[in-house]
Amino acid sequence: MRKFIAVIGVFFTLGFLCAKGIKFPKKVSEMLDKGLKSGEVRDDLSLSSIKNLYYPAQAGNIYFVNFIKASLPKIEKGKPSHLFLRLYDRKGKKVEDLYSPITEVSDIYSFAVSFNSKKYTLAVMVATNDLKKLSIIYKEINGGELIDYMHLGTTPVVFLKNMIKLEAAVREFRCYRGEFPLGLYMVYPYLENQFKGGETPGLFFFILGAKAKKPSNTYNINVSYEIQKDGKKITAFPRQNLTYTVVYQPISLKSHGKSLGAGDYELVIKILDLNTRKEIEKKIPFKVV
Repeated sequence: MRKFIAVIGVFFTLGFLCAKGIKFPKKVSEMLDKGLKSGEVRDDLSLSSIKNLYYPAQAGNIYFVNFIKASLPKIEKGKPSHLFLRLYDRKGKKVEDLYSPITEVSDIYSFAVSFNSKKYTLAVMVATNDLKKLSIIYKEINGGELIDYMHLGTTPVVFLKNMIKLEAAVREFRCYRGEFPLGLYMVYPYLENQFKGGETPGLFFFILGAKAKKPSNTYNINVSYEIQKDGKKITAFPRQNLTYTVVYQPISLKSHGKSLGAGDYELVIKILDLNTRKEIEKKIPFKVV
């Protein structure tokens, strides 16, 4: 656990530098700009944004992960489909262009981008290799509202299938198939909180707004977890006392040694910052199938 926290700490130190992509084809650039102004876009591939995650990064920046779906046709070897990403500022001026080939059809595509705490419009285009079929979506992002250090809170709470250590942090912009890089790990999340009874997914999130005690500059955070069904406690987990703000907690979907039966449940998380006496409660719904 502590080794994991230390490696994730590299994430804060290094941040994420998404390499800028190739110059967009004129047709692509014009369509993105025109769609931003007119609101009229093509959607040949049924493109949709299905989930966002976000994490604090270096120098007050935000690491934003977006998961999308698109109905791409079969991709031939050597003829990849395309992911074009353009970030606009609040005045509609281009901030950054990013590009990644899509080499394999997937149920879900994922990508990550870094930006600071301002308002943006994120334009996403997915296109076939010949650009004859394409879809565009626009997403309004207010970075200042995502990461809030003034109040006790968390980043989105996500269940993980796995985390695999990398040899080095990923620096360039890439399109993935539902996973994403974070620090020195590749993260594999459950996008729909559905599990089999008896599984043990990993719970992952950052605590925001906790105050470090001076002069030691250490946190003193109490975190407890319990599983409820129909508002009644089914099982509870040992209370954690943390001196850091990154949480990775395996959650065993069992009660009194037996796997949870099929149905709807809630994971209740209670966080107390002992340095300020502020506390919050979060409820994460999930389903056992």
